[in-house]
Amino acid sequence: MSRQYDNRGRDQINIEQVQGNVLLQGREAPTRPREELLLLRAVEDEVVSRLEQSLHYAVLINLEKETQPEQVNRPWERELRIGLKPPTPLPTDQTIAQVFDAPAITGKLLILGQPGAGKTTTLLDLAKVLLERSQADVHQPIPIILNLSTWKDEKQPIREWIVAELKLKYGVSLKLACQWVSDRKLLPLLDGLDEVASERQESCIIRINEFLSSEASPLYVTVCSRLAEYRNLTNRLKLNGAICLKELRDEQIQAYLTQLDRSLLGQILSQHPDLLNLVRSPLLLSISLLAYPQNSDEQWQQLQSASDPLQFLLDAYVKRMLHRQFESRAYGKRKSPTARETTGWLTWMARQMEVRCQTEFLIEELQPSMLPKKQRRLYQLIIGLIVGLIVGLIFGLSSGLIVGLIFGLIFGLSSGLSDDIEPRESLKWSWQNFLRGGSIVALIVGLIVGLIVGLSSGLSSGLIVGLISGLIIGLVIGLNAEAVELKTSPNQGIKRSARNFLIVALIIGLSSGLIVGLSGLVGLSAGLSAGLSVGLSFFGEVCIQHFILRLLLHHNRQIPWNYACFLDYSAEHLLLQCIGGRYRFIHKYLQDHFAAMPLDPVAHKR
Repeated sequence: MSRQYDNRGRDQINIEQVQGNVLLQGREAPTRPREELLLLRAVEDEVVSRLEQSLHYAVLINLEKETQPEQVNRPWERELRIGLKPPTPLPTDQTIAQVFDAPAITGKLLILGQPGAGKTTTLLDLAKVLLERSQADVHQPIPIILNLSTWKDEKQPIREWIVAELKLKYGVSLKLACQWVSDRKLLPLLDGLDEVASERQESCIIRINEFLSSEASPLYVTVCSRLAEYRNLTNRLKLNGAICLKELRDEQIQAYLTQLDRSLLGQILSQHPDLLNLVRSPLLLSISLLAYPQNSDEQWQQLQSASDPLQFLLDAYVKRMLHRQFESRAYGKRKSPTARETTGWLTWMARQMEVRCQTEFLIEELQPSMLPKKQRRLYQLIIGLIVGLIVGLIFGLSSGLIVGLIFGLIFGLSSGLSDDIEPRESLKWSWQNFLRGGSIVALIVGLIVGLIVGLSSGLSSGLIVGLISGLIIGLVIGLNAEAVELKTSPNQGIKRSARNFLIVALIIGLSSGLIVGLSGLVGLSAGLSAGLSVGLSFFGEVCIQHFILRLLLHHNRQIPWNYACFLDYSAEHLLLQCIGGRYRFIHKYLQDHFAAMPLDPVAHKR
């Protein structure tokens, strides 16, 4: 009976395939819009990069197991919890994707575990499978990995937070992000519930549950949290089940070390029960293997006698990573930072991330608020003077001293009083924007400016100035940002802002100059002045702000001059992970460890 059923099933599939081929003749199979493909690419790059830079793989590489990684399995034991039923141990060969797909779970899962138990890596493993499904089937939602630590406002709905994070992390426009959330095109993978401030964790669960009960509720969702912190909460997430990653048992640790040809280390650990308890998490076991590559009983005895073994182990790991001898691809033949410099710069970076509840760092997101209070005023003064002098010089040469002073003062005050640096990365001409509102606004502005100038300087002057003003406004409104802007390189936002400054300055300057080109050099200079000023206000100012901020931070010895090179160097030494243009510490443990270090100004400027 079963064989006949199987045969019928195969025949039916073949018939359906033939029918499908006939129906698809003359029309193309559905494809994803370009913006969705860009998001898929961004998430795939993130997942691949983070898995490749995980400490589990670092252990294999450093212990020369990289050619046979399949022989070294992650020794993680798991159990499944559904409702009030007792926990059920999971088979070791059952994947996280199979748990996610289980009928009792149906894609709504909570991942729990102790610190360093492998929650985030498990989430990344799940994301990898979900990405493959999304790439194969346009109807599958796109997985996105977000960290709940950035949720700071108790009243902010999770839907709004996801939209804001899509803009911040993946460069998705707010309008498109709202549409995707409403259309349930996304599959949120939410990490770090325990990293939300303790006083806001209850509210965070409430907001997540509200989102899951709303019309925009995602088809599937997964949340990660430390077990102890979640148990201490009163509220519970309205998910279908939870998987709990267990601590390593003695035999699992010994088997893992045997696979890595470190059985002697297993003997040392068996003689020191306190140390054995310390490395029961996969993270700390990996860190200990990298921190102590030699089977030295003396080193482990020092660790056991430390007042805080965890911090001692992290210290040993940092020292070991910073003293590894190899040629840096980031610095090449140039002199690389000293261990003291690296520690000082990473300490400052970790503290800034802690203050802002961030787990990822971008160079273009450096802000004036990172300066000491006294220096913020100096920063504002410098920015105001530079922008004011540039604009004043531009208008002064083309329109006279008085006009230069007036415009220099206006632009200088506006720039000096601005608080945040907001890179403007992308430019795209939109006829829809121009026709829907830009043309009308341009016409009104052109008429008003032309009328004012015409009354004072004559009809011809009014007509020329009105045309220039209207053209500038129309061009600026017609230019808008890309719907999805990927972060693929360090400091991408500032570099593209500089490029856009030149583009806007040339477009507006030359077009304005052509309008009044009949009047010769004066017309061209006036047009270029307008173009440079508009380009400076929209894009160039950001570059000046970023440069002055970097200059002051470097003067304070808080950052190196070539920041991207240094961050890549830190990633080479297994202290950071590099994902496109974003950086993160290899684990929250290490970020907290650096943030707790005393700030020690580095000895030399870079």
